[in-house]
Amino acid sequence: MHYIATRLIALAAALITLALLIYAARPWGENSAYQNLSGYIGLLGFAVWVTLPYLMVIFLARKVSVSLRNNLLVIIGTVLISLGGVASYVDAVLLHPDAQGALAFVAVPFYQWISLGLLTGLLFLLRKRQTP
Repeated sequence: MHYIATRLIALAAALITLALLIYAARPWGENSAYQNLSGYIGLLGFAVWVTLPYLMVIFLARKVSVSLRNNLLVIIGTVLISLGGVASYVDAVLLHPDAQGALAFVAVPFYQWISLGLLTGLLFLLRKRQTP
């Protein structure tokens, strides 16, 4: 059950993030950045960068032991990472559009990776305490 919830939260956040990334990049029409293939390759690179933390959460949820405490910790971490990321992107793209708003797509995944590292370290310490 926890794996399904974690996967749904992370996948929804990844899809919303991709939609906001494409909306912010506006690769349609007469955008000069997308006149050749290199612009689309850069957009693909950003798409991979912003979705990797969500995919890592799914991988982490699969590797967690069966204890209720660890499962709840992963679900809470998933919600915090996903909601924090999506809220940051919505703020940068829709609420306060700015030329520097695209930097959110560089910085937010970095902070998500730090949060994932802390979550993984906490899960590792809890697993060490459980083993005799």
